[in-house]
Amino acid sequence: ELATTLNEYFGAMGEVIDRHGGVITLFEGDLMLITFNALRDDADHAASALLTARAIQQIANGRTFGPKGSLLKTRCGINTGEIVIGAVGAKDRLVFTVHGDNVNIAARLEQLNKQHGSYVMLSESTANAVAGRFATVRTTEVTVRGRAAPTVVYVLDCEAPLAENAMPRDASPAG
Repeated sequence: ELATTLNEYFGAMGEVIDRHGGVITLFEGDLMLITFNALRDDADHAASALLTARAIQQIANGRTFGPKGSLLKTRCGINTGEIVIGAVGAKDRLVFTVHGDNVNIAARLEQLNKQHGSYVMLSESTANAVAGRFATVRTTEVTVRGRAAPTVVYVLDCEAPLAENAMPRDASPAG
């Protein structure tokens, strides 16, 4: 039953992630690690990530999953920056994944949503990359574990209408 629910959920989310150019690099429990501009070139990957997060929220809020009709709330943490991508592990057990400080920041933002009652948090680097194109609200500054400098945190208003220029540059609307 749990596997059926998660597979239905991951299937629905995977479609929208793929439509916006994202790549799922990890499934762990009910978590998905998604990257943009890592395997597919996307010069406006921050906008693609935010459009994906908005669509994920619309799906999660608009339907149930699995045989018991479970409501699954989804939290997203989005950060923009350099990452290390590739296969890691033992010689006979390699796994394709992403690593780096920017991946860790996104993971911490996802977790921080709970404390703030939000569902999509993004870093200042992401907010700057999409400035004026999405409804974001500066929420707080946090010191992310393992970093000395605080990270400025924004929340995405997924209910706000999209600006006319919200679509990724050099992209057509995802259908």
